[in-house]
Amino acid sequence: MTRRLIIFVNLVLLVIVGAGVGLFFKYSTQIPRLPDDLRLLAATPATEIIARDGQLLGSLGEREYISIEQISPHFLHAIIAAEDKRFYRHRGIDHFAFGHAVYLNIIRKGGAPGGSSITQQLAKNLFFSFKRSWERKIVEALAAISIEERFSKDEILETYCNLIYFGRHAYGVEKAAKLYFNKHASDLNVAEAALLAGLPNAPSRLDPYNHMPNAKARQNVILMRMADLGFVDRVEAIRLAERPMTMAPPPAYSTQHGSYPIDYALELASKTIGSDLVNYGGVKIYTTIDIRLQRLAEETVASGVDLLELNLKPGNADGGRLEGGLVLVEVASGRILTLVGGRNYNESPFNRAINSLRQPGSSFKPVIYLTALEKLDLSPASIYEDKPVTFDIVGSASWSPKNFDNEFRGPIPLWEAYARSINTIAAQLISEVGPAAVVETARRMGIATKIEPHLSMALGSEGVTIVDMATAFATIAREGDVVEPQILLRIEGPSGETLAEFLAVRERRFAEETCYQLISIMKGTIDLEYGTGHVVRRRGFVGEAIAKTGTSSDFRDSWFVGATPLYSVATWVGFDDNRQMFLSTGKGVTGASGAAPIWADFMIGALSSEPSREFPRPQVTGEELKKENKSFFESLRLKKSSTKD
Repeated sequence: MTRRLIIFVNLVLLVIVGAGVGLFFKYSTQIPRLPDDLRLLAATPATEIIARDGQLLGSLGEREYISIEQISPHFLHAIIAAEDKRFYRHRGIDHFAFGHAVYLNIIRKGGAPGGSSITQQLAKNLFFSFKRSWERKIVEALAAISIEERFSKDEILETYCNLIYFGRHAYGVEKAAKLYFNKHASDLNVAEAALLAGLPNAPSRLDPYNHMPNAKARQNVILMRMADLGFVDRVEAIRLAERPMTMAPPPAYSTQHGSYPIDYALELASKTIGSDLVNYGGVKIYTTIDIRLQRLAEETVASGVDLLELNLKPGNADGGRLEGGLVLVEVASGRILTLVGGRNYNESPFNRAINSLRQPGSSFKPVIYLTALEKLDLSPASIYEDKPVTFDIVGSASWSPKNFDNEFRGPIPLWEAYARSINTIAAQLISEVGPAAVVETARRMGIATKIEPHLSMALGSEGVTIVDMATAFATIAREGDVVEPQILLRIEGPSGETLAEFLAVRERRFAEETCYQLISIMKGTIDLEYGTGHVVRRRGFVGEAIAKTGTSSDFRDSWFVGATPLYSVATWVGFDDNRQMFLSTGKGVTGASGAAPIWADFMIGALSSEPSREFPRPQVTGEELKKENKSFFESLRLKKSSTKD
C-alpha cells in the first residue's frame, strides 16, 4: 500500500513538473525583454487628458523618482507589511499567499485577494493588458521570476515604491508624501508611512481627505501587521492607531490634481481599455471638454452657491455645505462641453453631475407634456381645467396633487399651464397617458437613469442625474433627434495608435412637429412675466430658449434646465444629505431662487461671443398649422402674476 502511494505521489509530481515545463516553453516567449536598469521601467510617460481644442486638460502618471536610500525605512516596512510580508524570502512568487488565494477563490467562487507578490504586481503594471485570466497570471509569474533573477530585492522594492498609485493623481511615494503630508518620503514617520502604504489598496475609498475613517481603519491593520513582523513595538502600534492624523491642506486646483471632467473621462476610459493601462500606459485621452466654458461653469457654480448659502436661514447649512452642479451638452453633437459635479472639487471630488440621483421636481414636466402631445393629439392651445383632482392608486392611498400657491385657475391652455407650472394639469396629463408611457418617453429622450412608473412623476418624484436632464432638453432642442451624451472622442496609445474611438450616433425618435409644439410651450417659462423662470430675463439673459424650473418636495432640490439652439444646460442646487433649503426670509428655495440665477449668469457668459439663433421651424402645412403656437405669447398676454414653481 505504501509502495503504491509513493508511486502515485511521484507520478503526480512528474505531471506537475511536466506541466510546469510545458507552460514555461509555451509562455516564456511572451516575457518582455528586461532593461539593464530596472528604474527605466518606472519612467513611463504620463497619461494625458486632452480638451477638444487640443490643449492639455490634465495629466497623471508623472513621478519624482527617488532611490531607496531616500525612502523612509518606516514606509519600506509598511509597504512590505501591507502587500508582501515574505518579500525578502521568496523568489518572485509567494507560494503560500498564492495557494491561499487559489483556495479562497475556489471556496468563494471568486472575490478573494489575488495573492500577487510585490514583484508580480511590478510585472503586471509594467507589461500587460491587465485582462484577468489564468494565462495572464502565468506570464506575470514567469516575468516576476525573470525580474528576481536579474535584479536585487532592493532594486525591485525601489522601483515598486516609485511606481504605485496613491490616489489624487499621485504616483510614487515621493509625490504622495508631498501631497498628503507636505514632506519628503525620507521624512515619513511610522503613522504616516502606514497610512500611505494602505492607499494603493483602494485610493478613492481610502482617500484620507474624504474618507478618513476608512483610511484610519486600513492604517490600523497595517500597523498591527508591522508589529507582527517586528517592524514596530506593538504597544507603540496601538498608540499610533488611536492617534488622529494631521494632514497637509488639500492641494489647490491644477491639472495634476484632477477635476470632475477629468475623473469622469478617466472612469470611462478605464472601462474601455482597462484602468491599469490608463494609469500606467502613457495613453492620450481626447475629450469634448471646452476649457473656457468649463472654467466659466466652475466659477459660476461656486460663486452662485456661495451667495445662495449666505442668504440661507441661519443654521440651515449646519452639518454640511450647500452643493451645486452644472452640465452643458452641445445640442448639435451631444458632446458634453462642461461638467461640474460640485462647488469645489478639492473639497469634495464626488461627482454629483453623474453619480447623484435627485428629484427634478417640475423640471421633469417636459417629458410629460411631450408624451401628452404625442399620445393625445393635443396642441399648445388645448384647454385643461386647473381644479382639485384626486387619483385612486391600487394598493396605496389616493393622491391629491396641489399647486405651489394652493390656487386653482379654472380652464387654461396648456402653454399657460406649463409657464405657471400647474401641478394639477400635469397630473391629469400623466393620468391620461399612463405612467408607463411617460417612462418610455423619458428613455427615448435619452434619460439613462431607471425610472419607476408612478403618477407622482408629474411632480418629478423619481431621481435623475444632471446629465440626464441636459440630455433630455437637448433632444427637444434637436427637435426629436437623440444623441447619447459624449465626453470621450478617442484614446491613443503612447505611439499614437488608436486604441478606441467614440462616434456619436444620431437617431430620430420624435416627430419634428411634435417637438416644435413643445418648444413653443417651453418658451413661456422665461418669456412670460408670470413664467416661473422669468428671473433669467431679469438677470439679463437674451435670446431664444426653452426652459423649466424645478423644485422638489419640501425644498430639497432646486433645478433650472434650459436649452438654446446651441447649448442645453442643466443646473442643480441642494444638500448632499437631502436637507431642506430655506432663505433667511423664511421662504423655501425654489428653482427660480436657487438654480435659475446660476443658469442665467453662466449662459450670459457662455453665449457672449455667439450670434443670436432661433429654433428651426419644421415645414408644416394644412391641419398641422392649427397645432402651431403661432402668436400665443404676443396676443394672449395675461395679467402679471408672481406664480412660482
